[in-house]
Amino acid sequence: MHTLSSLAVLTTLVAAALATTGPCIMEDYTCNPVMDASGCYNAIILGWDGASKDPADIFKCVDPPELMCSCYGCTDGLDEVFNKNKLCPYNGTSTS
Repeated sequence: MHTLSSLAVLTTLVAAALATTGPCIMEDYTCNPVMDASGCYNAIILGWDGASKDPADIFKCVDPPELMCSCYGCTDGLDEVFNKNKLCPYNGTSTS
């Protein structure tokens, strides 16, 4: 019986993790520009000195900016910020 409850907990945790994970297209290198821009968006996410405090400025880290909405699930920190701030779909207001 203990095994059944452990399995239920594990299944719930996996389901919750999958429900909050954003897209990440790695098989054809689509998301490589997003992965390569980690220095840019980590400065924003981690609140480094001199970095923007606006999460939407993460879109400025890649070109084209819409690519972020196809790849924000590639890293945990990026995924968390996009879900928390509901940054996708991209609306074009963050690249002025």
